[in-house]
Amino acid sequence: MKIKIYKALENPTIEDVERVIKEKIGDKYTYKSTRKADSVAGKILNGNAQNTIIVIKNAYHRIVVAVETVKDPTDDNGQYTTLRFSTAELAGWLRFLHREGGLLGSFIIRLIYGSNDPIYDEVRNIVKDNFKIEEQTLDVGIGTLFNRT
Repeated sequence: MKIKIYKALENPTIEDVERVIKEKIGDKYTYKSTRKADSVAGKILNGNAQNTIIVIKNAYHRIVVAVETVKDPTDDNGQYTTLRFSTAELAGWLRFLHREGGLLGSFIIRLIYGSNDPIYDEVRNIVKDNFKIEEQTLDVGIGTLFNRT
């Protein structure tokens, strides 16, 4: 399995990413921000492992942009910032319906909302165009144990 990692060369913060998205999109969509908890108690109560901004069009079409600082001994700073895009976020009631409805339920939800929407590409392109990003493709999963390079 291959995944794409977006390494931000200028190490932007979640506030920088949120500001750029809101400037470019404006009031077209709604936004929800979550911040990573720093203390142990905050992690237990809050549960946020990353700083994120969610751009919401409706209950089904949402894109999450997560900003995370990762340790990297090969970098001069000892760390770098990654950006991750996810479309797996659904409204709570729709998540329940999607999970409990099975294949037929997810098919009906896609019929109602449509399977693809320009919001995903719009947000990705805004972030990619406004920050210096290096895209890397990594092989992950158990299959990488058996591949010889």
